[in-house]
Amino acid sequence: MLPISDIIIRSISGYVFIVPILILYFLYLRKSGREQSLLHIAAVFVFCYYLFGILTVAGIGYTSTISFSPKISLIPFLGMITGPIDTILNLILFVPLGVFLPFLYKKYHHIKTVALTGFLFSLSVEIVQMFGWGSSDINDLIINTAGACLGYWIYYLLSKALPNNFRKKLQSENVNGTVEVLLFVIYIYMVMVTVQPWVIHDVLNIG
Repeated sequence: MLPISDIIIRSISGYVFIVPILILYFLYLRKSGREQSLLHIAAVFVFCYYLFGILTVAGIGYTSTISFSPKISLIPFLGMITGPIDTILNLILFVPLGVFLPFLYKKYHHIKTVALTGFLFSLSVEIVQMFGWGSSDINDLIINTAGACLGYWIYYLLSKALPNNFRKKLQSENVNGTVEVLLFVIYIYMVMVTVQPWVIHDVLNIG
């Protein structure tokens, strides 16, 4: 895994490019009569930074060269035994996803939806890693999905303890949560494979 300082620098160098997009997006929603609460907006900003963090930890955007050189491991559960620390870290990495989604969007109030989203997002990471940014491992797919499900159960417990008014303010209003998350993810991937490596290597001159 990358050093914490390196993860912070690389994730922030990508995150700065979505901040103005998010500002314009929420101004557009406000103008179109779909204004969101300040709590929801703040949580989305944090959520998007978290997504940048996931891709950074996965090694995406670590180099500026793109080459299809897949390294694939299709033997399930083997890596979980030989590398238990990596397994635990992968589990923890996807827990916030399972917490953020149902808190932010009503469409993710069922564990099946969260599990499917966690699986598809993890699958997209494994596919993108085939282009020179790491190795693709079926164990990561299993553990990441389990992490998202664990996050959902944490959300479930928290939702029982938090005031209804607080939870309501966290929720989006009059937007398609699935489409919104998909657009965020696509844009973040675009930044991480194009602009972010340029900032790291050419602007910040980090090897």
